[in-house]
Amino acid sequence: MKKNFWKKILTVSLLSTALLAGCSSGSSNASSDKSSAKGEITDKKVTIKFSWWGADNRHEAMKNVAKLYEKKHKNVTVKVEYGAWDGWQSKVLTQLSGKTEADVMQVNYNWLYSFGKGKNIFYDINKVSDYLKLDNWDKTYLKAMQVDGQQSAVPYGMTARVNLMNQALYKENGIEIPKTYSDLLKAGKVIGKNNTSTGKDNKYALINVGDMALDLFLGQMLYDNTGKVMQTDGKVNYTSAQVEKVLKQYKALEDAGAMPTYAQDSTIDTNSNPQWVEGRTGGVYEWANSLAQWTGTYKGGKATDDLKVSPYLQVSESKKPSVYVKPNFGYAISRNSKNPEVAADFINFIFTDKEAIKAAGDALGVSSNKVTYKTQLKENLVEGAVKDAYDMFGGYKQTVMDPYYEDENVRGQRYDVIEGFRTGKYTAAQAAKEFISKQQEALDKYYR
Repeated sequence: MKKNFWKKILTVSLLSTALLAGCSSGSSNASSDKSSAKGEITDKKVTIKFSWWGADNRHEAMKNVAKLYEKKHKNVTVKVEYGAWDGWQSKVLTQLSGKTEADVMQVNYNWLYSFGKGKNIFYDINKVSDYLKLDNWDKTYLKAMQVDGQQSAVPYGMTARVNLMNQALYKENGIEIPKTYSDLLKAGKVIGKNNTSTGKDNKYALINVGDMALDLFLGQMLYDNTGKVMQTDGKVNYTSAQVEKVLKQYKALEDAGAMPTYAQDSTIDTNSNPQWVEGRTGGVYEWANSLAQWTGTYKGGKATDDLKVSPYLQVSESKKPSVYVKPNFGYAISRNSKNPEVAADFINFIFTDKEAIKAAGDALGVSSNKVTYKTQLKENLVEGAVKDAYDMFGGYKQTVMDPYYEDENVRGQRYDVIEGFRTGKYTAAQAAKEFISKQQEALDKYYR
């Protein structure tokens, strides 16, 4: 996502914040009746809408889950709405401001805090806990999705960015998969030795696909180098000198051919990125729960043995890092839903019905819901790169990402600065100052 697309999101966000302030709570005369004589969740014909973002594997999986629910609840119709991540937040904000959102929404972690500037704009799930069993989650996981004293959503699971490496490319060049940032730089000099300034056949040791991946990669570099997280209680934790040092380290990776420059980046920032699909990169930095879609597009999904989840890069071989984790997403209920009990029952179905869990497969990642996770293990539903990724990052000390880290209004400021640095608009010193000041200005404006 290049050229400041985030600014469009900011415009919608500002508009929606004002409109959302007027949101009313859900209808008090919902049609659900848990004790229906027919054993149905409601004794009336009900339609609820379910929305999510994701790749094709998730779309197919969740459409099947919706059909399963309809099959078991004959008088409930589940309308589905789905799409790719790009532009999805803007769409949901527009729907929320116009009160046309889905009854059940897949939501990003940071939305709970940034939408409405820290006031809960979703239905308080505590009110429908008879239908959606909250004791199936550890309390700490539930707390991560509580806002203003209310349960804004329930988490599907925890996730982290990991390195999915193309070991075949490394083997072809006679080198090992890097353990440190220095190793990555050296690997780039070998793998990218024949690269041209804009060559379409260039090869790289590792790529970040899209602005988000690069921002998170730099964020982890900063954490590795300083031992401090990006921000705490609305304050950026870094000095200009610390940011400048890391920006120079990153620029050295690009200069060595380890990673593409701004001009060499593919314009396709999804798992269809040709550098990845064609096997011209030694790896991608992606969410653990999304790795199935990346293994599926790599060489048409016919060379998965080439791929391996690799340990995190380290500043030195003796310094094991702490890593960022976050709820990969959650499910929330609209405050405007006329059927919050049915919505809650549907979410509970996603997590507790064996057929639904099997239909979801690995399209949602590893769940933190106790019932779901138990079934996933028993049915071997999480396997391959996804399973390897969770096993891998589970061995590291973890820090839950501050929700404002990924807020578009805050993160977008970093995007601008990073792009300016990579295109030569800023020196490392200038970019470091802008990185801190612009991000802090956004936090001062939006942090609750």
